[in-house]
Amino acid sequence: MSRGGCGSVDRRAIDRDRPGNCPRSGMARTMTDTHHEGSGRPAAPPVRYPPAVESIRSTNVHALLRGIALVVLLTRSVCDPLFGLTSTDFGGAAIGIGAVENALVIAVAVLLVATRPRAVPPMVYGMWAPFLLVVFGAILYAPQFSTAARQSLVILSYWAVFTIAFFMIRSADDLPRLVLLVFASSLVPSVCALWDLRLVTADGEFRLQSTFTHPNIYAFYLVLLLGLVLYVRSSSAARWPAGARRLITLYAPILLLFLLFTQTRSAWAACALMLLAYAILVDRRLLALVLIVPIVLSTRTMVGDRIADLSSGGEIESYKQLNDATRLNSLAWRGVLWSSAMEPIAERPILGHGLESFRPSTLRFFPLATPPEGWDAHNWYVQMLFEMGLVGCLAYLWLVASLLLLLKKGLRHDRNGTVVILVIVGAYLLESYADNMIYYLAFNWYQMFIVGAFCAWILRAEAGAGLSPARRRADMRPSG
Repeated sequence: MSRGGCGSVDRRAIDRDRPGNCPRSGMARTMTDTHHEGSGRPAAPPVRYPPAVESIRSTNVHALLRGIALVVLLTRSVCDPLFGLTSTDFGGAAIGIGAVENALVIAVAVLLVATRPRAVPPMVYGMWAPFLLVVFGAILYAPQFSTAARQSLVILSYWAVFTIAFFMIRSADDLPRLVLLVFASSLVPSVCALWDLRLVTADGEFRLQSTFTHPNIYAFYLVLLLGLVLYVRSSSAARWPAGARRLITLYAPILLLFLLFTQTRSAWAACALMLLAYAILVDRRLLALVLIVPIVLSTRTMVGDRIADLSSGGEIESYKQLNDATRLNSLAWRGVLWSSAMEPIAERPILGHGLESFRPSTLRFFPLATPPEGWDAHNWYVQMLFEMGLVGCLAYLWLVASLLLLLKKGLRHDRNGTVVILVIVGAYLLESYADNMIYYLAFNWYQMFIVGAFCAWILRAEAGAGLSPARRRADMRPSG
């Protein structure tokens, strides 16, 4: 442990620089000093913190904050049913325990950054800052201020979780531990999913959602977990506990089964492309699975029937022809919604109509809107263009491009593992094309946390690349 010039343990800079702590004699001034040098006034005794308080001000605070974050991430996957029971309406927005937890996560991130700002490189702030500024600026001209402000805090919490991950990576062993934490968060939802499968019916209407509020959210969470299975199998940089790879590999078929029963086609497509990219770029033995796809799609299976629904629906020339017998399929309905939004987008192309304006505005421009609430965009890119205009889209493009460029650096340190993480990010971007991804808070927290943790690991590996081999081994040694 480093020592100060006074022979005592080095403390904060504010304590080192305080007059009276290190006199010319070389010994620490005691509280019995009664006069300032050169004056007749009694000397004010220096502020000295008890050892316990000094410890709390340093290491223990960060341990506490990290512990809070880990507990939140471990349990967030099972909290939605409880939060739904405690929410109340406040100015058109639901406020409850969930909002308190969101505020807690943001506060933890802010405290960590405020006390140790250099733990997060400036490039990370530069990555997120333009998009967050546009989001908070879009509150000012939103049609419903309280709803927009609430959503802006949700988006801010995604930054918070991403940033918290940088304070979790302190050694080479921390990244696999955080990956295993996300797997641990899935255990209770998996048990609940197994129990819910008893409700499966022959009519194919059942959709599995476990502890999440919608089957789509659970499906995207499962896609993330399956991506992490591929990461565990392929990463050469991380050291896994004995048997972890085998257990996680055996977990994959169960996750795939759950994903099938969510009946979420966009998640199926993202998972299929993720597996295909993995087979081409990492392990070509899995290309044999491609032969199964035509069989699954051409037979009366759950997947085949669900995909076939996209080509169903009557041909219409006017929306007045729609009735109980003639309906649009899900994809055609989305197409009508998106095309209807183009005209109001053209009215305010630069700044958009304000945060959280799409849903209430559909009552004005979407012929199939159902009062009084309207519809969400089911496409993050269309919603972003509508609500924040070209400025918002450019800020989001900056965020994504900066992230991908940072992740690309990981190819030098763990080629296969980095490829998998890039594929996970690509799956997220694909899922955003056909769903309301920005609202799926529980899933987004896990997504942002894993991506943030990997970014932190890359920057740590990049910093260690310039060290001597002996120093690098010492820096990346397992933590105790």
